[in-house]
Amino acid sequence: MNRKALLNVSAAILTAAISGAILYQILFVGRMLEEEGLLGIFLVSMFSHLTVVGRDLFTPAFIALIRNYHPALLGLSAGIGGAIGEVTAYYWGLGIREAFRGSGEKNVIYRWIEKYGLLVILLVAASPLPDVPIALLAGSARFSLKKFLLVEAVGKSAYYSVGASVGGIIFQSLTGAIDEWLLSLIVVLSSIIICVTISWGKTRDKIIGVFEGAYRGLRGGASGK
Repeated sequence: MNRKALLNVSAAILTAAISGAILYQILFVGRMLEEEGLLGIFLVSMFSHLTVVGRDLFTPAFIALIRNYHPALLGLSAGIGGAIGEVTAYYWGLGIREAFRGSGEKNVIYRWIEKYGLLVILLVAASPLPDVPIALLAGSARFSLKKFLLVEAVGKSAYYSVGASVGGIIFQSLTGAIDEWLLSLIVVLSSIIICVTISWGKTRDKIIGVFEGAYRGLRGGASGK
């Protein structure tokens, strides 16, 4: 692993660890949420997403404040914080790209991300689906960080605003479930494996060849009808 890749990954891991410690202090020890309100939700949402595996830890606090604030304001605070928190996974992906980069030529997967990335990021951010795979791929493809954060903020703000509007019903399954940690860990590990596979030339070329062959076969079959 080259120095730049090691620096990116190490910084992301350190950020996640520090964020986890701060998040614990805010949620379980301090009284910042009660005192700060929207600022508190912004912070715990950001720190939750920075930890990568604990992205939904702030939802009980979010639900508790639904009665106190307009859904749009609450959703915007949580959405912007959550979007900023996705930079950890983004830089993990960037570090993986630097560590396993091959030729300078962009493969079909990176071209696909450049073409459809904004739409996919928006759809995932505006849904309960985990952002980690998309954030890792965006980082590994060197997708514009500014565009990534902007689209994430729009999608997450819409998602959390809708959640606040319906009284937090869509978040009920996310409140403190132990298996949520295991699921998050599985998603993160799987996403890292996918990202490494795409970035490492030896495995990437084989997989891309299979998908391109299947795609040509489907197109040929469709045109023959």
